[in-house]
Amino acid sequence: MFDIGFSEIVLIVVVALLVVGPREFPGLVKQVGAWLGSIRHFANSVKTEFDKEIHKAEELKQLMAREAEIAATPQHTDPRRFPASATPLPVQPVAEVNEASPPAAAPAVTSDDKPGHGTPQT
Repeated sequence: MFDIGFSEIVLIVVVALLVVGPREFPGLVKQVGAWLGSIRHFANSVKTEFDKEIHKAEELKQLMAREAEIAATPQHTDPRRFPASATPLPVQPVAEVNEASPPAAAPAVTSDDKPGHGTPQT
């Protein structure tokens, strides 16, 4: 990581021991170890997130390539389901259909139309 050899580490430990003193040195070592552990944990989490995003980007690239491949292939339809002679019907929005043709009035029921009155029903 920093390209520090064993002799450099021993020199840093000796200087730290002289500066801090033998009583506070174990606490200092413990604190430095905790810092290094948290830094290592943070670096691993960043690496993991970066790898996840790279994987997502690769999947997206594959999906886009597949979509382009599908778009490039000719679309064949079953002629039995969609014959060439069939023409699509014009489509009107629902509002235009309702405005163009008002609802038909229901026929009035007379006494002659009721069963049992007027003409015999079979």
